Amino acid sequence: MLREQLERVAFDDVDLAGKRLLIFVVAYNAETTIEKVLSRIPASLLCDEVEVLIIDDSSKDDTFAKGLRYQRRNCEFKITVLRTPENQGYGGNQKLGYRYAIDNGFDIVALIHGDGQYAPEKLPELLRPLLRAEADAVLGSRMIDKRAARRGGMPFYKWIGNQILTAFQNRILGTRLSEFHSGYRLYSTKALTQIPFERNTNDFHFDTEIIIQLALKRLRIVELAIPTFYGDEICYVNGLKYAWNIFKSTIRARLCRLHLFYDQKFDVQSVEEVYDLKLDFPSSHTAAIAAAKPGGKILDVGCGQGRVAAELTRKGCRVTGMDRHIPAPSRAPQDVDFIRWDL
Repeated sequence: MLREQLERVAFDDVDLAGKRLLIFVVAYNAETTIEKVLSRIPASLLCDEVEVLIIDDSSKDDTFAKGLRYQRRNCEFKITVLRTPENQGYGGNQKLGYRYAIDNGFDIVALIHGDGQYAPEKLPELLRPLLRAEADAVLGSRMIDKRAARRGGMPFYKWIGNQILTAFQNRILGTRLSEFHSGYRLYSTKALTQIPFERNTNDFHFDTEIIIQLALKRLRIVELAIPTFYGDEICYVNGLKYAWNIFKSTIRARLCRLHLFYDQKFDVQSVEEVYDLKLDFPSSHTAAIAAAKPGGKILDVGCGQGRVAAELTRKGCRVTGMDRHIPAPSRAPQDVDFIRWDL
């Protein structure tokens, strides 16, 4: 019955509306399942705007070879198969995939697992809130219908632990999610660029830390129900260690919000683009200006809005300013060349 329902969902038409989608498959020791998972990606997603990225995290089996074999035999999607030279961990593997999505101009990245625990057939349904601009992140939740999670084979201790941890996190963070612990996620790459996900752990609680960042940034999170499936896959998660890490990350995030603790990963506020010029007292600004020689060529790294650069041009210097946040042309100081660059 479940299989028939998934097959019907898989044939739903999907209009990506010109957006580019990366289907990102994290894989570790998944030689027995990776090809089947790839074959279940809905045919309705066959188009030039879709790419499948498989990152094998230094598996000890033939996961990488099986991925390459599927790539050679199938041309429906553009498929890229990569392998890490050293194991990066579950979170570290995700960082690589999300950075790939951002750097290669994708609009949406969908995370699925190479072990088959999450149904690729649900991708069209999970995509819709992002395509309609109704969400910045979509989480596939097994716990919207808790009884269905048990029917799908979720072990009792995980079923109880999931609810306890989620209730704790909702209470501490002020969220109302049905679960924090599903690995089926879709993100807008625009949202990913607004949070420091690369500062997160490389371990399994990466999934929790990225949800915390999204919540702190007040980005829109939508949950949709997904089926639960537990098969013969090997679980590499140490339950007690995972729960302790979840507890620590959640408490740290709460303390950061209360300004009682600081952790860079939970500092999601916008970068300050404007700073005051400090010329009325000894400062780094006065030192830089005093050290500059008239006629000299100067690269002002981290120039902001170019206020120091403008002072340097008044001394006859030729200045190039470099920053992620450079001034708009209408506001830029004259005689300063600006380069936009993320330092």
